[in-house]
Amino acid sequence: MKNTHVNKKTKIYIPELETVPEGFHNTVTETLFAITQTPSGKKLRRRKGIGRKKMLLPLTAIFCLIIGGTAFAAAGLYQQRMEAMNREMLEKFYSQAFAGDTFHYNRPLTEEEQARFEKLNGEYEEQGSFPEGELQYLEDYRDYKGKGVGLYAERSTLFLPEKISDEELLQIIDFQHKVNYSIRIIGTEITEGEGENIRDPIDLAPEAEKEIVIAYEGSVDVTCVTEGEECLYLAGTNVIERMEIGENTSKPFYRMDYEENMIVYAMEEDMQQGLYVLLLLKGEDNYEGGKILHVSKDGELLYEKNMEKELFMALAVDKEGRLYAGKDRAVVVYDTDGKELCAIDIPYDIVARDSLCRGKNGNIYLLCEEEPFESTILQLNPDKGDYEKAASGMLPAGPPHCHTIAGGKDADFILWNYEGLFAFNLGDASAKKVMDLYEAPLEWEDAMCVGLADGRVLFVKAFAYTQNGDGKPEPESVRFCYINP
Repeated sequence: MKNTHVNKKTKIYIPELETVPEGFHNTVTETLFAITQTPSGKKLRRRKGIGRKKMLLPLTAIFCLIIGGTAFAAAGLYQQRMEAMNREMLEKFYSQAFAGDTFHYNRPLTEEEQARFEKLNGEYEEQGSFPEGELQYLEDYRDYKGKGVGLYAERSTLFLPEKISDEELLQIIDFQHKVNYSIRIIGTEITEGEGENIRDPIDLAPEAEKEIVIAYEGSVDVTCVTEGEECLYLAGTNVIERMEIGENTSKPFYRMDYEENMIVYAMEEDMQQGLYVLLLLKGEDNYEGGKILHVSKDGELLYEKNMEKELFMALAVDKEGRLYAGKDRAVVVYDTDGKELCAIDIPYDIVARDSLCRGKNGNIYLLCEEEPFESTILQLNPDKGDYEKAASGMLPAGPPHCHTIAGGKDADFILWNYEGLFAFNLGDASAKKVMDLYEAPLEWEDAMCVGLADGRVLFVKAFAYTQNGDGKPEPESVRFCYINP
């Protein structure tokens, strides 16, 4: 969790909904991309990464805007209901579509509820089975009292009662379809140059709260963040800078000169206030190998290791200063001079989650998955070139799977996924949720996550983006959010 790239959240293992046809999925994704690329000159808020990544869809805890693949083709009563929406309603639902990349439930649907949901979705589209009412809108998540379905728009979260009725499920289904329909109607207008008078999508970036949220005032286009000794390292295009924890400006540390498609994907301090840097080369469809740099505390390059076609995705440094570089089926260990010591193979029945961390004891741990959605933590043993299972099943089985891990202060580990923050101690049967997604002062979509040595968790979020003179995206606002779980 200490070395998280801004796009690393796209690697969370969430299966796509099997009921959504691939063609429909692609159509909606392309429509959303076209909307954000409107040639009309109208500036729309664009989230970093839209159009460059495929939307990921969980089975239960999250639903995307394209659920109900046959909705737009439905006729009769359903079509009449959609066409009955006035302009104000269309713009309301269209704006809601851009409030977040996904909507979340405050709790997952049970298997029985999911089965009813799918049945009712079909009846909604094919038989005109509509809800009598609609879901309630919440100004604050604390306003939800456990009755009915509440939408907390600021965090794109739907609050569900302990027992949800068919009427309440239909309200959710109705909301989804109205959002879908608004995307189709207004999105078409925009792509055809007819949407000049459409209101801007709502911007849910909150005002900075001085005690926990700090607006960055430096010049780095922050794409990667990691913690050092009493400082943060911020990486951007061909530059790495240092910033004191809690400050808002950074100072130069190391400048690079690499081609445009080479990015800093991960960083890790070397126990001597120097820095290991993982550079990845972006190909047409995915990353294609890269480099590992070792930079001294004075900002001088000690060595550069070409990885050719080897695709490493995570770094960690143990108490002895050894470097661990994680890839798909192995973790390679190097000494302080960059000499390979061993490669710890990961068997095919274990899925590595690209997340390494140094624990409180100084050893290195790897977050993995066994069986479908069974969370597992492996302790790596470089002296023997193997691993041992440190924990398993500490999180509830099923998506969304936890992808990020960091050594804790009051707990052995801090875990993060798009349901919230969890604390976990080795030997315990399960992890404890310490913060829900919707309680955070910043929206967590597209955020970088860093575990700090003092026990806090840092989220770094870039909000609105514009185009500079070179046509490259630059953040207008980067905020650092410090959370004490």
